[in-house]
Amino acid sequence: MIRGAAVAAAMMAFAAAACCGTNAKEPSMNHKPDPGASRAPPPRVAPVFIAGVRYAQVAGDVDTDGQVGGILAAYDASSRELWRLRIYENARRPDLEGDVQDVWFRSMRAEGSLLVIENERGERFEVDPAARRVVGRAAPASQPKSDIDPISGQQRIRRPG
Repeated sequence: MIRGAAVAAAMMAFAAAACCGTNAKEPSMNHKPDPGASRAPPPRVAPVFIAGVRYAQVAGDVDTDGQVGGILAAYDASSRELWRLRIYENARRPDLEGDVQDVWFRSMRAEGSLLVIENERGERFEVDPAARRVVGRAAPASQPKSDIDPISGQQRIRRPG
């Protein structure tokens, strides 16, 4: 009797999966992006300390900072924000959901008195915290082979030029 109940339960689960579920490897039949789809959370990047000042990635505000990702903040020992700096531009398209367009830091480290920041696109930036400016940028990342962004699953934003 227990075996029969287990078989029945397995058959019901299989039927429910076949009816309502989809295999993650199979494309959906409608080929339309889910308007409620969201990207994965930003990478966790540890703050960096130079000469007693803590430098950390912060979520910017579109109204005050002009964008959400790509913002560096400096904090004193009492955790009071000293200043913010936009490390790179991140233009948004109004026809796409905002959070899938945000580009966050992937890593940040100190090299002497400079901060070296790499973003999710693979672009590297050197920041002089004493001067509060980006002083160098490594060669741009090579063009991706796909037009689909691996983080958001959305069409890549192409900038002219």
